[in-house]
Amino acid sequence: MTQRSRTQSLVLTGLSIALIAVGAIITVPFGPIPFTLQTLMLGIVICLLPPKYSVAAVGGYLALGSLGLPIFSGMRGGFAVLAGPTGGFLVGFLVAAVIVAFIRSRALHTKDDTKEEPSRPRWFLPTLDISSLVLFSLISYAMGCLWFMFSTGTTLGASLAACVIPFLVPDAFKAAAALICIQPVRAALGFSPAPSS
Repeated sequence: MTQRSRTQSLVLTGLSIALIAVGAIITVPFGPIPFTLQTLMLGIVICLLPPKYSVAAVGGYLALGSLGLPIFSGMRGGFAVLAGPTGGFLVGFLVAAVIVAFIRSRALHTKDDTKEEPSRPRWFLPTLDISSLVLFSLISYAMGCLWFMFSTGTTLGASLAACVIPFLVPDAFKAAAALICIQPVRAALGFSPAPSS
């Protein structure tokens, strides 16, 4: 990665933290788990930024929120939010970001020592983006649902009904919106999703 690309990645990482925070603040009460635009922003971040920078953005967001900045859903902040019934989703975002970043890093890795991007079929990157979003959602759902179940003492069925089922369709639309946004932004910035060196 060139110095220009590295600087661009750092700037976009900071902007990504801000976007995730704005997405979380835009909240619609929806039972114990609020509806936010946070997952839309996260989807864009994990697909647009090089893998290690996407993890840095999610980790930075959680770190700032845990320190008390009101950037979690409902303009809340503090470690108590992470430890609360919905904290599994927040922790799950970071776990999912790490796993997805690792997979994307391996998929996008250039096996030779040249600085040029390897030639790939046109379907490769959109397919990788879709797979990344699906995996990110599944990990987030799993951790959020299990955390909610154990912290509230509800059954698995009740936790699924509260934490997962109501969000499947909205999150599918948000994932589609993320995919629509990613490609033109990537093209406009001339931004490579490949791992940085």
